Amino acid sequence: MIQLSDLTKSFGDRVLLDHFTWQIGDGDRVGLCGPNGAGKTTLLKMLGGFDEPDSGAIVKPALLTIGYLPQDGLTHSGRTVFEEVSTAFQPLLDMQREMEEIEHRLGDSTVPQTEHDAMLVRYSELQDRFRLAEGYSMDLRIASVLRGLGFTPEDHGRPAETFSGGWQMRIALAKLLLGRPNLLLLDEPTNHLDLEAINALNIALQRYEGTVLLVTHDHDLIDEVATRLWNFGPGGIEDFQGPYSEWKGKHN
Repeated sequence: MIQLSDLTKSFGDRVLLDHFTWQIGDGDRVGLCGPNGAGKTTLLKMLGGFDEPDSGAIVKPALLTIGYLPQDGLTHSGRTVFEEVSTAFQPLLDMQREMEEIEHRLGDSTVPQTEHDAMLVRYSELQDRFRLAEGYSMDLRIASVLRGLGFTPEDHGRPAETFSGGWQMRIALAKLLLGRPNLLLLDEPTNHLDLEAINALNIALQRYEGTVLLVTHDHDLIDEVATRLWNFGPGGIEDFQGPYSEWKGKHN
């Protein structure tokens, strides 16, 4: 549970949030609606820890993990696409690397028996942890997400910096979906996506087990993903429990 307590945020004379108090429950899927400049992105940035309210507080669980997708400004370089997306599994990659190092050491006949036995115990522990964390299907999961977002197998080995801004966003989105943070903050994730990639995102978000806050002008996506809406209007933020189409029907 995330507590938003008496949040206030202004830019100059423009008040975006005025003593806003609410709760975000585990597994909530909240769609943020309203005109540009109403404060939707600002609220996401505050939840992500990239901005601070003028007053009030955001109380988050101690073990909360957060994934944030901004509208723009994303760049990846120095790795191939597959290597970059693989960093979503950094703890698994570290385990895999340690297992490979142990395998190499086990083949060294000069290693003392006591050290050899200790390495076998450590290797067994790592194997169990790696298997329980689905490490052996890691490459398959990465390839599946990349394919859904429009990357071809030939793209996997290309340097990430050779892709345009829209594809940079897809790389970031792939890392978020694979990393499975508890809280997913998405600011216009359909920008630069084609229909096939939007459908893949839709399916991924519907299967996602964490909490999602989604800003998008794609009303079909928000209708299918969000079960709760925060509409940023002139009178403040309206909290509506239900899909976008139902909210829209009540405001026509």
